[in-house]
Amino acid sequence: METETVTVETAQDLRRELDQFLAQFDDCIKTGPSRAHLRTYIGGQHSQLPRKSIEPMALDAGVAPRSLQEFMGLHRWDHDAVRSRVHEVVAHDHAAENAVGVIDETSAVKKGDQTAGVQRQYCGASGKTDNCVVPVHLGYAAGDFAMLLDGDLYLPQETWCADTARREAAGIPPDLKYRPKRQSALDLLDRAQGRGVRLK
Repeated sequence: METETVTVETAQDLRRELDQFLAQFDDCIKTGPSRAHLRTYIGGQHSQLPRKSIEPMALDAGVAPRSLQEFMGLHRWDHDAVRSRVHEVVAHDHAAENAVGVIDETSAVKKGDQTAGVQRQYCGASGKTDNCVVPVHLGYAAGDFAMLLDGDLYLPQETWCADTARREAAGIPPDLKYRPKRQSALDLLDRAQGRGVRLK
């Protein structure tokens, strides 16, 4: 199979298109530095760097690694506004009669017991009962276009929802109630369709 050579001009065009795409989310992020760091991070993820962790991405972009680390760990954006904007973009730019929603109970192995939602439970990533977290995701597929549209973290009832001290330590809002995964999936579908995303 032949590999396609990317010219400098093509790379510059792609970067301009990426910047235009990210500009749609500028009003969801409060400060100029945070918006700039978002572009640095996303650009780094799409780069040819062999290691795509914070330090090499920051250094490649001429940014102090600590400032990019602070962006990832401390800076905040309006999560609901970003999610709503994603729904709007998909509904406007990628609507299709054959679009389908794909529910995926994803999982990720975790160490320790501090990560929100972590406990020993079935983990699809390892194929066995493991210490892990399990988010429920909604994917969107239409023709050759596919993306993750939304997601919610599954919070086990006894080990998390009923443990007030543990919830507070993890920063879980007190009004967040237990929902089985099937309910989370239905909520994701309702939210997307309520914002104009049409799914079969």
